[in-house]
Order: sequence, then structure tokens, then C-alpha cells
Amino acid sequence: MDLEFIAENKVKPEWIDHNNHLHDATYYAIFSDAVVELFENMGFTIDYRQNNECTVFSLESHISFLRELQVHESFYIDPYIYDYDHKRIHLFLTMLNGDNERAATYEVMMMAVSNYQRKSMNFPEEVLEKIKSRYDKQEAREMPPQFGHVIGIPR
Repeated sequence: MDLEFIAENKVKPEWIDHNNHLHDATYYAIFSDAVVELFENMGFTIDYRQNNECTVFSLESHISFLRELQVHESFYIDPYIYDYDHKRIHLFLTMLNGDNERAATYEVMMMAVSNYQRKSMNFPEEVLEKIKSRYDKQEAREMPPQFGHVIGIPR
């Protein structure tokens, strides 16, 4: 398992919106793809999920937009497993630009779900072991202010 897993990319022209920066919906797609890559990196591949009972669904997510990304600008995604249990995983991903400045963050709670019953289930033991192994090997981080952020107008 590669603890240095990082999804790297460049902003494509077709991802730009009318404000001449990365379209907000594209952030979600990029983060979602990075989660798929993270699971692939841990052996919980799409093929595995399609050929076994267990898949994973997003339960709740939150994106914070911190800096603009413009066409051809480089960025990378740095994922972090904040917490997990037998059927859930709480991830926090950071999108950084080429200058290592935080461009966006994505917090997501995901749950293991049965492909057959469409109800929550425990992660298969081999998947849970890989999640635990990655969690145990990652360095502790000070979470940025976007972690656990609640939307509201300060009064």
C-alpha cells in the first residue's frame, strides 16, 4: 500500500465555467474520483465492489472552496482517513495547487452497503484491514478550519 498516494492533475479547458475558473460541480467530480483512486489503492477496487457483496455509498459531504483554479493550473489531492469503524469511513481530502496552497477541501462520510440488499453492512474483513493499516500508518495531522465546518452566517 502506497502511503504517498496523491491524485495529480491539471485543470482542463472543458472544466472552466463562466467565471473563468474551475466549475464548482467539477470539484465534486475530481474529489469523488480521488476517493475511487484511494479505495483502488487499498484494493477496494470497482471490480472488487462489482463482483462481491460490498460496495460503498457517500452519506454526507462538504466542499470548501478556498482558492480559484484556472485552466492548465496544476493541482493534487491529498487524502486523509480521519476515522473509520466496521461499516463507515470518514475522509478528509485536500486539493492543493502547484504552490502547495489549499485550493479546496472535501469532507465525506461513506458507508459500506450490500449490493444485494441495498442496506448498510460491515466492510469485508480484508477491506477493513487495509483501511486500518492505512489509518495506522498515516501521520497525525492538525486538521484545517474547514474540517467539521458548519455552514451559517456568523452573527
